Amino acid sequence: MRTQEVYGLLCRGFARQQIIQSVSGWGLSDRQIDAYIAKARELIEQDCDLSRPAFLAECLANVREIQQAAFKRGQLMCALNAVKLASELTGITPK
Repeated sequence: MRTQEVYGLLCRGFARQQIIQSVSGWGLSDRQIDAYIAKARELIEQDCDLSRPAFLAECLANVREIQQAAFKRGQLMCALNAVKLASELTGITPK
C-alpha cells in the first residue's frame, strides 16, 4: 500500500524531498522511503513498457470514454473533438 502511495506521488510529479515530507507520518527513515521510491519507479517502468499498439489501444479506449461522457452531458463539441482525436490517433483524419 505504501509503494502505491509513493507511486501516485511520483506520477503527480513529486520530487524525492516532497515525497519524504508527504510520508513523514509513516515514521520511516529516508533510506526506507528511498526503497519505496525505488519500488514505485520499477512499477512505473513496468506500466510504461507498452508496445505502440497496446498504448494506442489504451488511448483510444480513454478517448471513447471521454466521448461517451461528453455526449451524455450534451457537450457535443467535446464529443466531436474526441472523435477527431481518435481519427488522428489512428491516421484517419476527417476532411
